[in-house]
Amino acid sequence: MLNDEQIEDLAIRMDIPLVFVGFKDNLANEKLQYNKSYIINMENEFDDDGKPNDGSHWVALQVNKYPNGNIEPIFFDSYGTSPPEAVKKYVGQYVPYSKKDIQSLAANFCGWASLAFLHYINAFDRRTHHLYSDVEDFLDLFDDLNKSIDWKKNEYILKMFFQSKDPSKRRDIEVF
Repeated sequence: MLNDEQIEDLAIRMDIPLVFVGFKDNLANEKLQYNKSYIINMENEFDDDGKPNDGSHWVALQVNKYPNGNIEPIFFDSYGTSPPEAVKKYVGQYVPYSKKDIQSLAANFCGWASLAFLHYINAFDRRTHHLYSDVEDFLDLFDDLNKSIDWKKNEYILKMFFQSKDPSKRRDIEVF
């Protein structure tokens, strides 16, 4: 699983306007920033005994605000689950989410998938600049593992997001 520093480094290299990487309970301490990206760990910072958690699963959040005042949030979980209450409360309105399960339970690429998702909707050259259309286009790249068993296809597609077109810029990053 990627750690905070690795996520922050990759976000810079992928032109993702990342403003938060952390545990879901720490969102409440942050001011909501529009047109910015969040990568959230689904655990709280501390367990029930007050001991620090290591983290469990990364998800992504984007909340865009347009000149006309419209606000469009989107929550992405590679397992296709809905946002936790902490995210809903943080955004302060209904948060649409992707329902497509693209990650096998045996895989450990949630941080990578969150980065790829945020790159696609924020920096991908061929995006439409319409948030929900771009989300659909991203999800269409992958099979829904509730309907397919081709999890290797999803891993292959995801790895393509982390390959530089310029071989001289490739770094030794072990992708999940």
